[in-house]
Amino acid sequence: MRILDKLVIDIDPLRTSREFRYIFVARVVSIFGLGFLVVAIPLQMYDLTGSTAHVAAVATVLGLTTFGATFVGGALADRCDRRRVIAIARGTAGVFFAVLAVNSFLPEPQVWVIYLCAVVDGACGGISATALMAVTPSLIPRDKLAAAGALMALTADLGSMIGPALGGVVIALGGVGANYTLAAITTAITTFCITRLPSLPPPNEVSESPLRSVAGGFRFAIGDRVIGGLLLAGFVSMLLAGWAVLIPEYAAEVLGVGPAAMGLLYAAPAIGAVVGSLTSGWTGTVRRSGLAVFLAMLISAAGLVGAGAVGSVIVAVAGLLAHGFGEAVADILRFATVQKYTPDEYHGRIAGVWTAQVTAGASVGAFVAGVVAAVVPVHLALTVYGATGLVATVLLWAILPALRRLDESRTPAPVA
Repeated sequence: MRILDKLVIDIDPLRTSREFRYIFVARVVSIFGLGFLVVAIPLQMYDLTGSTAHVAAVATVLGLTTFGATFVGGALADRCDRRRVIAIARGTAGVFFAVLAVNSFLPEPQVWVIYLCAVVDGACGGISATALMAVTPSLIPRDKLAAAGALMALTADLGSMIGPALGGVVIALGGVGANYTLAAITTAITTFCITRLPSLPPPNEVSESPLRSVAGGFRFAIGDRVIGGLLLAGFVSMLLAGWAVLIPEYAAEVLGVGPAAMGLLYAAPAIGAVVGSLTSGWTGTVRRSGLAVFLAMLISAAGLVGAGAVGSVIVAVAGLLAHGFGEAVADILRFATVQKYTPDEYHGRIAGVWTAQVTAGASVGAFVAGVVAAVVPVHLALTVYGATGLVATVLLWAILPALRRLDESRTPAPVA
């Protein structure tokens, strides 16, 4: 029974912290609501313009705005009441989701409105996600941060699987207008949950300018051997986030399968990630967390190597499952360790860097995957792509001794 307890996801943060429960519910509702938009915006844009370029452009606008806003959110979270920052950002996003709904019900919906809402949504999403991450360490004990990270990761993984599917059903039944309306309603619920939190002011008054504040966060991250090493490890995860780019050609040319099997390939990493989150109870007791991060990264990269090594659908699915599992475990461990070793006055700005990595990951990974696809035969692309992650992980292990040797039983985290 004790072994089972160590494997099963630890839900103590939900049992012991009322404030964390509000955060968790807000995040769950928000992720599923945003999953509706993942389907609705590109579908409506293509229906209005008949142009894939417009679909790509609105996605780029959303991504770039979110990326830039993460740093703004980090500075705000270290200067202002974090509850107010999150509530205002999510409330503003909800208003513009309602604008998208109204626009969709017009006789002639306007494309420029979609672009405008993408800018606002990206900005609000980047700010709120960063401030939300900065809040978490103040709500639960430090020894439960890995459990909190696992719960947050689980919501994201389930949302990425279920949210878009539900969004497609809603569009089929009621059109994109119904989809946008539900997104606005779920965001209103999220905002209400956030307002139920107590006031969450930053620990210290910051007198320097926002730009200097952001620069100070970067200086801290670069100068701290543990935090800097973990952020470098996150960069390797970014490099491997573009695996989806390689799937269509690999499935068609090497595996010889159609859309149904391709859908399974796309779903496999998310399924592996959910398994990783659900069996993450042990992560809260890890003392050599740096070494554990490297091992999980190796599993993630090796999964991609295996997925492309044989040319078998079963092996490819198994490899992608392993990739998702390793990535989830590495993210949970990195999240907990970053939170433990970041002084509270820097939590917002470090959260901004973390969120920026997540936001940019798919784009950076897609670029790397595209380069690999251009220079490597299709039957080797996944294997070579995963091998780059293996090599990068081994190099990080060699050049980051402070992270490799980190022993939390001997190196106490700073007091917030």
